[in-house]
Amino acid sequence: MKDISVIFDFNGTMIFDKKYHDEAWRRCMQDLVMKDISDVEAVETISGRTPYEIISHYIGCEPTEGMVIQFSEEKERIYRSLLLKSEKKPKLAPGLVRFLNYLREAKIDMAIATTASLQNMMLYHEMFNLEQWFDWDYIFFDDGNTRLKPDPELYLKAIKKLDTPANHILAFEDSISGIKSAYCAGIKNIINVRGDLLGEGYMSEPGVMAVIKDFTELNENNFK
Repeated sequence: MKDISVIFDFNGTMIFDKKYHDEAWRRCMQDLVMKDISDVEAVETISGRTPYEIISHYIGCEPTEGMVIQFSEEKERIYRSLLLKSEKKPKLAPGLVRFLNYLREAKIDMAIATTASLQNMMLYHEMFNLEQWFDWDYIFFDDGNTRLKPDPELYLKAIKKLDTPANHILAFEDSISGIKSAYCAGIKNIINVRGDLLGEGYMSEPGVMAVIKDFTELNENNFK
């Protein structure tokens, strides 16, 4: 058993990539409806909405599960293309590299629990040189056989691999579904990363001990 371990969500937590996801959905839906979608319309119909809600709006009826999967996969293809072709490629969240190096030097074990797909996670692994801090066996993602957040299964898999009691784990999450996933897995020490999301965060959610914009705001008060 280890004294303490850390689990990170990825998108919105370790990288702030919301604009790429929103733009990918806009391009995907523009191809579907064969017309331009303005910035204002994109904010109203895409930003912060689920794939089901986005697709429902643009097709004008309830999509089948197969349609949601099909359009979601196309959106992810566009998203990866945007990342690779971007002149100003995204970087890890401010302050994160320093924090990861600290954890590594302190010999604190780390894992990632993310709903990202295998294709996306492989891209991130190469783009951000994640092998500096994470063995691939400690990265848990959407493998097609795992129930996704807010279900706790991703976190339960990470906890088992880390061999650390859930109440000795610190989790970093950006979303309510992720916070609920970690909490239901038994993690009671959660830091909510606001990142590129609007609002003040989710301090009122069970298990959340602090809200930070990014990792430059970490201090000893977060760990009392």
